[in-house]
Amino acid sequence: MPKTIKKERLIALFFFELLMIFLWGISYLFLSTYDFSKEAFWFTMIVMAIATLGLGHIFISYLLEAKYEMQKNLIHITDEILHELNIPLSTIDANTKLLSKSTTDEKKEVRLIRISHATIRLKRLYEKLSYALTNEITPAKKEEFILQDIIRACSEMFIMQNRNEIVYELPEVPVLIFADKIGFEQTFENILSNAMKYSTHNTPIDIKFQNNKLEIIDQGIGISSSDLLQIHERYYQGDSSKDGRGIGIAVVKSYCDKENIGLSFYSNLNVGTRVVLDISKIIARPNT
Repeated sequence: MPKTIKKERLIALFFFELLMIFLWGISYLFLSTYDFSKEAFWFTMIVMAIATLGLGHIFISYLLEAKYEMQKNLIHITDEILHELNIPLSTIDANTKLLSKSTTDEKKEVRLIRISHATIRLKRLYEKLSYALTNEITPAKKEEFILQDIIRACSEMFIMQNRNEIVYELPEVPVLIFADKIGFEQTFENILSNAMKYSTHNTPIDIKFQNNKLEIIDQGIGISSSDLLQIHERYYQGDSSKDGRGIGIAVVKSYCDKENIGLSFYSNLNVGTRVVLDISKIIARPNT
């Protein structure tokens, strides 16, 4: 049985027993007022405690069993579906690479590159879907990863779309992070996507890391002071003419709160926005 399920059962059982103890206390006060035998009372209470503990365990198990069974089935179905999705993606990717090596036609080569880029995007969407589904059921697993690798891998998807130029100022020494990796990727991609969405294509996006803080800086339309106060709200959009559902920053805020990452926004209208992530609490090996 998973640890989370055991923990839920123990907590439920604890509160059930706590309620019974409270009722026993009230009963004791009532009985002692009328001079009932204390020995008989304590004997009765012990028997009741054993009985309610057993009945409470059966009752709680019955209530929670349906939930656990549903979660188990959902995880199983999700794994099967995602596995089936991954097979054609891998096939497309492998065959595209083989065709690319054998072709000498420039037009075909360009088309194959586009297919390859689309496959990479689908793979990342597949990873996001897998993460979103499993994260709703079980807590996300934390792992070690290198910050620079994640930044460049996530940025590559935007570079392939011929978006803004990305200027890196990253340390040569690998910065090792211990956190929910896919959640971190989504957080970074959301911030970078917004930076590009609200900037013209001829302005660069700066990505810096210093003093344990990751900064994403754009030269876009900026955010007003009033909008900055509402930016974390789900479905809020500062510019309704832009594509999106207004949930990106809310997701970023939720992840940062969960991982103890400091999240700050600094912005001026028609100047740009600087988003700062203080990741000092998730660095496994401090940068030197």
